Formats: sequence, C-alpha cells, structure tokens
Amino acid sequence: MGVELRCPACHRALKNEGESLLCVACGSSYGNAGGIADFSGGSYYDNFESEELLRPEHRRGLEAEVEGSRWRIERFYAGKLQGAQSVLDVGCGNGVSVDVLNALGHDAWGIDLSALRKWQWQKRDRRDRLAVASALDLPFADEAFDAVVSSGVIEHIGVAEEGGERYTVRPLPDRQALRERYVRELLRVTRPGGRIYVDCPNGAFPIDFWHSAVGGRARWHRRDEGFLPSFREIKQLVLDADPSSTVRAISPHRRFAFRQVGRHWYGRVMALPMTLFFATVGSIFGATPLNPYLVVEIRRVTGSPAAR
Repeated sequence: MGVELRCPACHRALKNEGESLLCVACGSSYGNAGGIADFSGGSYYDNFESEELLRPEHRRGLEAEVEGSRWRIERFYAGKLQGAQSVLDVGCGNGVSVDVLNALGHDAWGIDLSALRKWQWQKRDRRDRLAVASALDLPFADEAFDAVVSSGVIEHIGVAEEGGERYTVRPLPDRQALRERYVRELLRVTRPGGRIYVDCPNGAFPIDFWHSAVGGRARWHRRDEGFLPSFREIKQLVLDADPSSTVRAISPHRRFAFRQVGRHWYGRVMALPMTLFFATVGSIFGATPLNPYLVVEIRRVTGSPAAR
C-alpha cells in the first residue's frame, strides 16, 4: 500500500465522506472541500479569502516563486532524492514541488499551513497529494516516507513575526519545545534508513538575505536573536530526539538562482563569489559561520527507534 493521509491526532485511517474526512478511531473530522484535505481547524498562519485581494506586487512575487520552487527541486534536491520512492515536502508552499517530484517518478506529498496556498493549489496537477496541515502534527503514519524535505520552515516555528515597512521577529516562550516537536515529527514519518533535509538561513552568519520588508534585502541580525538556528542547534534537536541519527551540513551549491537578492547591487556583486564558494569549499564550511545558508542532511539509522 502506498502513502495515504492519516488523522494527525492519532495517525489512524481516515474515511472520505465527500466534503469531510472522518477518523475511524478517534472520531475527529476534517475539511475536504474541493478534494484538498484541511487539517488546520481554521488556524492558518495567514489570512486569505479571495484571489482578488492580492496586490499586483504580491501577484508578481507569487509568479516568480514558481520558478524558485522548480529550481529548488530540479537543480538541487532531485539528485539527492534518487532511490526514494516516497517523498514528503513539509512546508511545500505553492505546491509546485509536489508536481515536479511526482513527474520525476516519486510518490510525493506536500503540506503547508496556509489559506493562500489552498487557493494556489487549485492550479496544481497533483492537488490530491497536498494537504493543509501543521508541521507539528503531520497527517501521516509512522515511517511513511523514504525521504522528507523541509525548506525554510524551522526558523518560523516558535517565533512571532511582523512585516510592513520594517520586519521584526521575536522568540516565543515555548519556541524550543515547538522546534523539538517539529524535529520529532520529521523523524516519526521517516523510515529507518531514510533521509531528511532541513534547509534555512544560517543563524551563525551575521546577515539574513531571506527575511526583511523587501525580498532579498540584507538584514543584519544578532546571534542571540532567537530566530535563525545554527547548525549546532539543529544537530542538537535531532540528537535529542533520536541519538542514533547522523547529522551533517552539506553545501547549498545550486540551491539558489539568486533572483531575489540579485535585485540589489550587493546581490549582483556577491552572486558569482558565493556560487564559486558553494561549488568548491561549501561542503567544508557548510556548518560554519562562513556559510549564509544551511542545508542539513539527517539520516535515520536502520533499526533505530521511531521518535515520539
């Protein structure tokens, strides 16, 4: 049997009742409007009601995001996922990654906790493989996937962010516990011998090019800001959840097309040097403060206990 959606509360089977999904074990009921499962309970991280509410610049940003989603999979993760029959993208955003991965022959699924994304997913070929769900309560059985990818998610867990003219972020009191729960969920749904890839801006690097009021704008941040994790912090989260797992930083070479940061002069100046850095010594310095973007590969050791 292939991968199927499960109740995020108890991980038991769901019964499709048209506009809803009913858990046969605990009786929980979830939305299924338009064939897209919604396990959010109405608690999204954004607010969205209609396509018409989007500003022109927001629309352009979402259109440009499609290229970035394809690049992330086709240019970077496709080679790393060879041999993985089932793949989960945690925080899949616009869902393009799921279409691409299925076209490449994987049994691919994606989740995101967004009301906007649910509207976008109507345009996806494999919207049947997309679900609105929290990364803290994945709607899948234990050990369901050969590989899990989660890009740009961990830094947003356990923090409060505000946009507008000036981007601000602060850690919540339970940030650490929430990030521990996130890592345990990634491990829970990964088979022994499987791989997990977590990527995010490096908290040990002093400049953040991914979170600001304007896409690609450089944002200086303190090391103790409590937002972007370092490699050491991610590794500790994994080993606390499953000491038998192996954790290493790999080079982000080919992870980015440098489109957003390239809109700024410093981005154009830095694009070639950073590409050469990633291509030559990125794997050596991937875990250090010299690397602006982390890609962490986690391998569950065969026979290791499932994280709970």
